[in-house]
Amino acid sequence: MSDSSTYPPSPVRDTLYSSSPHEPIDKREARRKLKAQHRAGQYGDPTNITLLVLALALLYWFLPIPGIFEFLYSKRNARDSCKCTGVNAAGEVLLKPTMPWQKQFTLSSRSKGCHLIQNEIMPHLEEGLKGVKVGVLTLFIQHTSAALTLNENFDKDVRTDMDMALDKVVPESLPWRHTDEGPDDSVSHTKTSLIGASVTIPITDGRLNLGTWQSVYLCEFRKLSHKRKIVATILP
Repeated sequence: MSDSSTYPPSPVRDTLYSSSPHEPIDKREARRKLKAQHRAGQYGDPTNITLLVLALALLYWFLPIPGIFEFLYSKRNARDSCKCTGVNAAGEVLLKPTMPWQKQFTLSSRSKGCHLIQNEIMPHLEEGLKGVKVGVLTLFIQHTSAALTLNENFDKDVRTDMDMALDKVVPESLPWRHTDEGPDDSVSHTKTSLIGASVTIPITDGRLNLGTWQSVYLCEFRKLSHKRKIVATILP
């Protein structure tokens, strides 16, 4: 079979194969052309950008730099603190609360007497109680002339009886020597020591496991009204 064509075919001009791919490459000439293309803006040198990205990554992971990385750190911490415990029937992811949990809040101003404060403290505790199957709540008062205790929450006369009993046990009429802040100074401190600065309450299934008639009381021993600070701590 005669054919005027030859194999392989002769190269066609102005195509990818117009020159043999096996011809030797002049490396110096290739570098010269590449630099000329960079100068002409045809190609961007990625070296500096790559080094900058690497430097920023090292700073982000190893140095606690505020400001520009503050948002990134907060996102990473939120992601790391998310401990999933399962999925409920609605397909929602259940999150395990951060433990231990602590919060400080201030009670309303009250004068001398024993005051039921259960309804006032509960809104402050709702966040910490969520998702706690078994735990312990400690309420601590940051003062030396007021105390916290548990008592009956139904009969209002209980509060009057408590105040009267404390006055009988630790009367103000004694010859108190420490009266720098008034005649109720040392007597208030003594009553606080007897009653105590804290109460501990078990937590079961996200609620305070109190008895039917139990509630938290503030015992204020100063005659003038005071605002008292409470520190609430929840432990697993």
